[in-house]
Amino acid sequence: MQQYKDFFSNITDSDKTGFFLWKVNNLWQREFKKSFRHIDLTHSQLLLLFGILWGETQQFEITQKNLSDKAEVDPMTTSTVLRTLQKKGWIKRKISEKDSRTRLISLTDEGKKIIESATQIIKKFNDSFFSPLKEQQKMFQENLLTLLMSDEYTKEEFRQKYGEINCTII
Repeated sequence: MQQYKDFFSNITDSDKTGFFLWKVNNLWQREFKKSFRHIDLTHSQLLLLFGILWGETQQFEITQKNLSDKAEVDPMTTSTVLRTLQKKGWIKRKISEKDSRTRLISLTDEGKKIIESATQIIKKFNDSFFSPLKEQQKMFQENLLTLLMSDEYTKEEFRQKYGEINCTII
């Protein structure tokens, strides 16, 4: 038991930062869920709906595989969420004319209405959640981006998506 007492007396600034980041992430997720509860929309559902919308605006054929890859959501979760979105009437799937094994995903009119509502909610939510940062918000973004760019995989992924990286892309 003595060894654990030493653990708590040797907490570093990095330990504290990790703990605070974890707590802020939990707070963000909890408040996000509250904000979207009334329209029965989860974060995963919103992420995939936005991914489908992005694909449609780029005139891509959207498959479950490329949506999963683009949204960085594992394939099983993507499959489950898409079934839920289809049951809600927010997306539709049709068989590809090019490959009968592939189903193409698109938004329904109801799905587009949900995205419009969600866009307003997320803007209000983010404005409210980050308002305590006030003028420090830009520095917070830069610090987060610095952490993200310290990972070579993430850095390369950002380069492929956005070109050279700077804080104005986000």
